Amino acid sequence: MNKPIRHGEVLLFPVQDVPTAKVTQHTSYIVGHSETGHHHVLESKTKFDALSTQDKDLYIRLFAPGTLTHKKTVNRHNDLTVPAGTYRVIRKNEYDPFQKVMREVWD
Repeated sequence: MNKPIRHGEVLLFPVQDVPTAKVTQHTSYIVGHSETGHHHVLESKTKFDALSTQDKDLYIRLFAPGTLTHKKTVNRHNDLTVPAGTYRVIRKNEYDPFQKVMREVWD
């Protein structure tokens, strides 16, 4: 089994099974959005599956290795090689004590 991969506020966590989900195929997919457009993008020369559950959980099924890239020119995270496998995409959350809400962290 593959190891978890951290890329900024995005964590790709290896899993064995995926719940029932809508499947789309891609060679490039944003796995972490940024308010300034500096997204975390998974890219592969081979098509891979993006699986979205009813609960809006995201899973990625890579059939060949891919590259996780931070689309930013300065202060960017290093590109990482992602081995073939199935991953749950977990985005870091933070609590805002003033608004009393949990929200997703964006670069």
